[in-house]
Amino acid sequence: MRSKLSLMLVFLLLASSATVFASENVVSMPRPEFASTTTPDDGGAVKPVDIRSEEPIKIAVIGLENNPFWIPVKEGTLAAKEELRDLNCTVDWINAGEQHTAEVFGPAIESAMAQGYHAIATVAGEAGIVPFINKAVDSGIPVATFNVETESPNKRLFFVGCDTYEQGRAAGKAMADTLGGQGEVAIITGFFAVEAHENRRNGFEDYLAENAPGITVVGVVENQDKGDIAFSQAQDFMVAYPDLAGIYVTAGGPFGAAKAVEVARKVGSVKIVCFDFVDETMEYVAKGVITGTIGQDPYAQGHDPAIRLYNYLVGGVVPPAGRLLTRSDFVTKDNMSEFWQP
Repeated sequence: MRSKLSLMLVFLLLASSATVFASENVVSMPRPEFASTTTPDDGGAVKPVDIRSEEPIKIAVIGLENNPFWIPVKEGTLAAKEELRDLNCTVDWINAGEQHTAEVFGPAIESAMAQGYHAIATVAGEAGIVPFINKAVDSGIPVATFNVETESPNKRLFFVGCDTYEQGRAAGKAMADTLGGQGEVAIITGFFAVEAHENRRNGFEDYLAENAPGITVVGVVENQDKGDIAFSQAQDFMVAYPDLAGIYVTAGGPFGAAKAVEVARKVGSVKIVCFDFVDETMEYVAKGVITGTIGQDPYAQGHDPAIRLYNYLVGGVVPPAGRLLTRSDFVTKDNMSEFWQP
């Protein structure tokens, strides 16, 4: 009886004060199935386990700052940093550069490995990032992806973000409904090389082909997530296609296209459907220049990966699915007060 009590006390002590898992243990720990999907109830509000690590933990969150969308993402990461501070964990936001590509994020992952981070959350825009993710995981560093990720299977632990193909279909429906199923539409995407942006474009075009064959896509260009480039491209489309009825912006900088429509005095005759609730975009929604925009909870994308990585390292908490989907609310002038205040 005494030996059983002793073993129980040892177990309780181990459970109440965790240390960082050794590299070999992290490699062998369970992971959810790569393509499994759920929308967690605690998205944007997941809490750290009530366990303070005995050894200091460092978590790197590698993102971008190339347009206003990333402001709330970074805010989410900084909030996670505060939540984990007293648990002997440091969270660092790292600005990788200007693009989502492996040429930018691969070296950033390797740098985080060299600097001794115990876990890494990263944007994973295209398949070239896979060897870098796998290298980190094989060395004992769990990796989460957020915002965008490649469809190519890899050893990442989980992803936090949207189903971008379904978002594209939702945008296609919004455009079709707005135009009554007829008209010419231009597409301004972020980067052709980013799989998530292509998913949004393909979902949009697939929906139109299946449900609104009277809508013609007259052209597709990439704006590198820049509002000023989208402004020029929207102007060019309106000149080349005087009967242009709509512009679909798959990623960053839709306010640039909105400004072009406003300057051309075509508000109401050229409809815009886009993404995200950044202030510049929402101001154009409020004025009726942008018909509607689809959100993706950027705060959760910055916050949740760090917290879930800590919980995995210290508490052994396996995420509920490989893909943790964030909210994708469609916001118009009529309902925007529920989502944004000037």
